[in-house]
Amino acid sequence: MTQRESLERYEAAYRGPDAPPWDTGIVPPEVVELVGVTQPGRALDVGCGTGVSSVFLAVHGWRVTGVDWVELALARARRRVAAAGLPPDAARFVRADVAGPDFLAGHPPVDLWLDVGCLHGLSAEARSIYAGHMARLARPAARVVLYCWGCHARDGVPFGLDPQDVIDLFRPAFNLERQQLGRDGADQSRLAGWYWLRRGPQAPGG
Repeated sequence: MTQRESLERYEAAYRGPDAPPWDTGIVPPEVVELVGVTQPGRALDVGCGTGVSSVFLAVHGWRVTGVDWVELALARARRRVAAAGLPPDAARFVRADVAGPDFLAGHPPVDLWLDVGCLHGLSAEARSIYAGHMARLARPAARVVLYCWGCHARDGVPFGLDPQDVIDLFRPAFNLERQQLGRDGADQSRLAGWYWLRRGPQAPGG
């Protein structure tokens, strides 16, 4: 599937009469837990969809940038911010491609990189670009929280990441602190995992 075909597939899902299966309107418990144990700072929510987690973070004091490539989802995220009564600068939403060469150029460094289901949909080449952007935008000691599907075949093509794939993709810049493996909530036949990583100290000039 080409990138254009993939985008059209997501756009069609948001135009349908029912919410896409990933747009549950529920903040993942892992994100709720994170807020309870982490001081607020600047966060980036990659693949933010309609902004459920972004707005939750903003309500709890984080300055959030939500990124997605489906404009219809972002429009709903902006309405969600207004409905929550948040100030305009608490959460902003940007249409951008995390695998693009100029992804969020000039954006300030972040304390939290959150991705609930974006990374696993990228090609191997795009994942490497994604990892480079993460290393550029994450402060030293920044937290990374990822939700990824495990490896499986999709439309006859390998899809998803295993735990070792996650470790290999982000080292040496990031260290895996914790992982929680299980099944995807929407499809129990599919393996999935939550991963908590931490940005290591940057080398001089890095």
